[in-house]
Parts: sequence; structure tokens; C-alpha cells
Amino acid sequence: MIENEDNISEIFAIWEYDSYDDYLRIETAIRADKEHVIRVREWYDQYGGKDYVLKNYILEVKNEMLQSTLDEQKQS
Repeated sequence: MIENEDNISEIFAIWEYDSYDDYLRIETAIRADKEHVIRVREWYDQYGGKDYVLKNYILEVKNEMLQSTLDEQKQS
């Protein structure tokens, strides 16, 4: 988390997966986990609801794939 002079914090997280297919499989399983979905929904409700949180606290959300620029043969 990085604070800047505007009193805004940036949260940056990186997850690594063996493949994009693994990412999709894991993401699908998480979104299908009913207990997880309920916990997330309850968290949003505690802070005024998802729309309120996104409108008042979240400036931007990015979900981007990072790709290595290294030659795979040289990584071995």
C-alpha cells in the first residue's frame, strides 16, 4: 500500500499462476464458493453496500495479466 500526497492509498497485489487456465479454474472455483460469496457480500454490506463502497472508496480497479519479458530458454 502506497500513500500519496492526496491522502489516497494504492493497493497493489500480484498473484502468480502456472498458466492462464489455472487462473481461470481457481477464479471460477472461488466465485462458486457460496460461503466465500456470502462473506464478501456481508463485508460490503457492513460498509454500506458494494455500490457505495465502489463509488466512495475505490477509484480504480485493474485486473491485468503480467507477462515475463525474459526468454524462457534463458530462465532454465
